[in-house]
Amino acid sequence: MKVLVVGGCGYIGSRLIPYLSQWHSVTNYDLMHGEDVRNTPLFRKFCADKDVVIYLASLSNNDMCNRSPELAMSINQYAFAGVLQAVKECSVGRFIYASSVAAYGDRDNAEETCELKPTTKYGEGKAFCERSLTAEIPYIVTRCASVCGYSPRMRYDLMVNKMTRDAMKGVITVNGGAQVRSHIHINDVCRLYRYLLDAKGVEYEAFNVVSENMKVMDTAIRVARTVGDAHIDMKPSTDNRSYSVSGEKAQKLLGFKPLYTVSDAIVENYLNFYQ
Repeated sequence: MKVLVVGGCGYIGSRLIPYLSQWHSVTNYDLMHGEDVRNTPLFRKFCADKDVVIYLASLSNNDMCNRSPELAMSINQYAFAGVLQAVKECSVGRFIYASSVAAYGDRDNAEETCELKPTTKYGEGKAFCERSLTAEIPYIVTRCASVCGYSPRMRYDLMVNKMTRDAMKGVITVNGGAQVRSHIHINDVCRLYRYLLDAKGVEYEAFNVVSENMKVMDTAIRVARTVGDAHIDMKPSTDNRSYSVSGEKAQKLLGFKPLYTVSDAIVENYLNFYQ
């Protein structure tokens, strides 16, 4: 199968491409190579002979979107119409869009049928793109929880990764602590995409990708206990978002069950911290 991964140099993509390449012919399309999703003619050329497009590209955290709102809009929203047009014109067999649980906003045990009510610019971009998808293109949406675990392109803005690095320095800062957040190991994200390349009869479906829902303080305690000798510094909350999501649909329709835990990610980050 010929697969195009868009944004393949990023945190997830740099793990996903080597993983999928064990079974499929995988091509990377990434801004680091000068390949911009806003360049529709170039993107169309890359799509021309592909069976599947996995679309990971975005300006990918809240702080970046808030600091550069115009850039965020151009990449996370405005470029998407050209992307979909290119996918349609090239008759790509399956378009897999990497959304996020951020598209739900603050929810308790959110399921895929819940209305999208994002509360951040990043989440707004994800919801916008989901709403742009139509039956003209065979699509699947993945709504990932906060991803954790080691990657050659590490992101230390993600909660578990950041807490592990901070613990290695001796202090984990917790703002609030009662908020609930959802997590998924990067290995399981890669596994899910492999499932979706081969799954039958799941077009036009959205799937939550989550392994654990945890209070922020409980996550910090787990990191501190795993790393050892780390102090937890409590401070007032600066981000009151609180949400949890259900992963039951992916298990029922795909037979997909996460194999890795937050604890696995902490250990993995710890072992790779000095590399």
